[in-house]
Amino acid sequence: MEYRDVYTREGAPKGAARPKHAHNQPGDYFLHAIDILRCDDGRYILQQRSLSARHYPGVWDVTGGGVLSGETPPQAGIREAMEELGVTVDPENMREIYRYHADWDDGTGLIIYVYGCLVHMPEGGLHFSRAEVNDVAIVPFQQFYDAVMFNKDAAFGQALVNYERSFENQ
Repeated sequence: MEYRDVYTREGAPKGAARPKHAHNQPGDYFLHAIDILRCDDGRYILQQRSLSARHYPGVWDVTGGGVLSGETPPQAGIREAMEELGVTVDPENMREIYRYHADWDDGTGLIIYVYGCLVHMPEGGLHFSRAEVNDVAIVPFQQFYDAVMFNKDAAFGQALVNYERSFENQ
């Protein structure tokens, strides 16, 4: 069973861990990591969520997931890229580009860390987890941006644009 550490909305640890799908108490927040995976050739990895996913089944979106108990957000981002896509993320090529809160009606939520990750395509291509990913596409920035912005705010979009622009003079 997977456990997640419990935090306040401000990010202070509450000193407790709960099973991943346990009932939460108002004021409980959990850490979440999202990877924006940019390939060497400047294109981005876009994944279609499993058709049986609990949230947004079949939607094209970013890679990511919950931070497990005892894990840091960067460690979770690295783990999620490997679990979902078979992609190795080098921590040296990973940088936090945005952080925000998802606040839910029941008084709980997520503190979401967004990482820009420059990755090399694995030999033999991507080997994605069919349990979590239905399909994968390697797409130009604008196509990636258009696909993932379905449930993101303008500040998230600006962080993506800023990340892409950081490669213009390289």
